[in-house]
Amino acid sequence: MNDFIEVYDDVLPAEFCQQLISLFEQSPFTTAGRTGGGVDTSKKLSTDLYLNQYPEYHPALADILRYTTTYVADYFRKYHFALIGPVSMTVPHPAENRMVTITADNYPQLGAPQADNFMRTLYRLGPIQMQKYQQGKGNYGYWHSEVYPQLPHNEPLHRTLLFMFYLNDVAEGGQTEFYYQNKAIQPKAGRMVIAPAYFTHTHRGCIPVSDDKYILTSWVLFNRAEQLYGQAPES
Repeated sequence: MNDFIEVYDDVLPAEFCQQLISLFEQSPFTTAGRTGGGVDTSKKLSTDLYLNQYPEYHPALADILRYTTTYVADYFRKYHFALIGPVSMTVPHPAENRMVTITADNYPQLGAPQADNFMRTLYRLGPIQMQKYQQGKGNYGYWHSEVYPQLPHNEPLHRTLLFMFYLNDVAEGGQTEFYYQNKAIQPKAGRMVIAPAYFTHTHRGCIPVSDDKYILTSWVLFNRAEQLYGQAPES
């Protein structure tokens, strides 16, 4: 049975990983790591940096988004019902003057060539966080998932996938563990992990024993309904 957890090695170049770690260590903008409920060191003990908030990090962010988009597209091509199941997608028929709804049967012929367009129509990337987990103590040891209500905008309800990049090797400890899949992924510089954001993929980050642990992380989210369907008429 497929567990829908994809691991891609050597996505980020080693030199780029080191540049990001140096950027983090020199940043005056790091903050205590937060969960969905705010700072709670009994659940998550990390130092975080929100790259989107600071223009000086936008050149590095552009590279991160480029690498991310490439592999998220690969993920969606493998699990194509994430592109055609949530919303009915239509394309022009190649030989007839009419629109065709994409189905499981015609996807290989008509849908697959449009996969990247479907992805851009339905989804967006969330803001990128860089996180440091200190050797011997840092962790996100609380079993958690990524989808939950949140006032005032319910943004986390739009999350479909989680993704993370490991920026350095951790020989001992520091694994990302997925509860129901009984799977642990070891940090390795340049490695990317993509998985569903829902409770089915409840996960935690273990204490790194041999080294500090640095990661990038965010989500793939549905575009908001206002963008997908237009504004609702005023009542």
